[in-house]
Amino acid sequence: MNLNLEEVTLEYFPTYLQQNFEHLTGEKGLYLKVELEDNLPPKIISDRQRLEQIVKNLLSNAIKFTEKGGITVKIGRPTKDMDLKNSGLSQESSIYLQVTDTGIGIPEEKKKLIFQAFQQADGTTSRKFGGTGLGLSISMQLSKLMGGEIQVTSEVGEGSQFTLLLPETLGTVENIAEDTEQEKTETKPLTQHVEAEQKNEKDDKKSKKSVNDIKDDRHEIQKGDRTILIIEDDANFAKILFDFTRDKGYKCLIADDGEAGLQLANQFIPSAILLDVGLPRIDGWTVMERLKDNTDTRHIPVYFISGLDKRMAAMNMGAIGFLQKPVTQEGLDSALSKIDQTISKDIKKLLIVEDDKVMRDSIIELIGDADVSITATDKGKDAFNRLRKEEYDCMVLDLGLSDISGFELIEKVKSDKKIPEIPIIIYTGKELNKKEETKLRKHSESIIVKGVKSPERLLDEVSLFLHRAEKNMPKEKQDTIRKLHDTGETVFKDKQILLVDDDIRNIFALSSVLEEKEVEVITAENGQEAIDSLKKNDKIDLVLMDIMMPEMDGFEAITKIRANKAFAKLPIIALTAKAMKGDRQKCIDAGANDYLAKPVDIEKLLSLLQVWLYK
Repeated sequence: MNLNLEEVTLEYFPTYLQQNFEHLTGEKGLYLKVELEDNLPPKIISDRQRLEQIVKNLLSNAIKFTEKGGITVKIGRPTKDMDLKNSGLSQESSIYLQVTDTGIGIPEEKKKLIFQAFQQADGTTSRKFGGTGLGLSISMQLSKLMGGEIQVTSEVGEGSQFTLLLPETLGTVENIAEDTEQEKTETKPLTQHVEAEQKNEKDDKKSKKSVNDIKDDRHEIQKGDRTILIIEDDANFAKILFDFTRDKGYKCLIADDGEAGLQLANQFIPSAILLDVGLPRIDGWTVMERLKDNTDTRHIPVYFISGLDKRMAAMNMGAIGFLQKPVTQEGLDSALSKIDQTISKDIKKLLIVEDDKVMRDSIIELIGDADVSITATDKGKDAFNRLRKEEYDCMVLDLGLSDISGFELIEKVKSDKKIPEIPIIIYTGKELNKKEETKLRKHSESIIVKGVKSPERLLDEVSLFLHRAEKNMPKEKQDTIRKLHDTGETVFKDKQILLVDDDIRNIFALSSVLEEKEVEVITAENGQEAIDSLKKNDKIDLVLMDIMMPEMDGFEAITKIRANKAFAKLPIIALTAKAMKGDRQKCIDAGANDYLAKPVDIEKLLSLLQVWLYK
């Protein structure tokens, strides 16, 4: 792992912890207290993301193992009774973050064991409290990577105290300056006034100029107003965006970090969002992910702003545009013009290119409604000519066309300057090799392989790129999309997944992802162990089955599982390195419901799990 060093303000921790964990403690009737000591430095230099990951693991464990009382978090300078010998830290140049709970406690002989992967205090995986026990193991390794350590004191029945010790400075501001410089590049002047303002940007920051100093329009917004939410932590640039959008007739909301932005988006449902990537606390990518996972906000057009060229990644997530810093007057004009165009369209135009008439008609029926105008064709050349004459908002494309291939059509579309940029969703039954998939991902926003649950995913993706408001869609389509995006209690929480893989690294990686979703993970290292686990446990909700394993491979295991009528409807997702052509079809023929190639794309995995776990 590489550390991403930055200045971390400690004062934000109480708000961060309460916003992210108070609802969990509240559900169990526990208190959550956060205390900052007076002798703390205002900032430390560390890896914010890794620090938050450790704190999240410690707090999640404390909540899991506490039934009454609560959790107290303290942040301060190490005290004399704290042992700093192993870490080599000093009291004067380090900090501690301490999580104390009133839970079940840990026996003395088990204290070292809990930091080993796949171990809990009773030495087992997934018993009463579930999970694989990876959190503490990962946290300990991260703390060492960050120059510190984790200490634990505990008494059975009295609770536990985990203390994270870290150096105050893991690097220098000069060392991290180069990493942040590109993301925080100054915007090009829009006027002489702005030029002078930006010239003194450093002085402004020293005087603690804040985005919160800008009085936005949140108290003046009325129903029917066109609104833009600006999520930007640079006060000068935020003011430029604010003035510019106000001049264009919009009312403005402003947030200086991702979480505040999400809160305003949920509260006001703005017409559009201007989103900076390099935000404190949670970055723009995470904000976008949460916006699009929420059926109430996923239709909102988002225009990304970044100092780095990440255009393709932004467009793949459903953005309508990408503005790279330094920003020009022309760039902002173009961005606002695109926003105007997007939110002014009452009817969105969709082009379907599919040579199978039955499939073409089913797609039209699936997506069609009063707010979508659909044009369908079975020829690639016809589609190309239509794109040159008319402007469409999205295209669904099958690869196996009768005249030219879908690959050729994409190349022609992307290389023709007369055709405006258009989101392309590949919808194909063709098994793609790695070279083909890589090629397609450069020019398309989404790839969906036709299968049992693929229509639901197609409806979801097309709705995303057309920016259709879910609340305006027919009820049955609303229900379909809500099922796919129901990532809360009903989908993941307390579900049991059998993870079958002979590589401990894969088990480690996938288990940690699933555990974060409150999934109970049961592991097996070959097909026979998987079958034995299923016979012992009739509550397993889904199987993730690796194919290449010793003793009994995945093909044989899936076939034997399906031979048992009790497991006829058990969802099985096959995982394979895709070393040989035809693997996907072999998996489906053996009885798998779906298929993922390794290395596993986590977003794809979670999306498939949402589909197959929903009941």
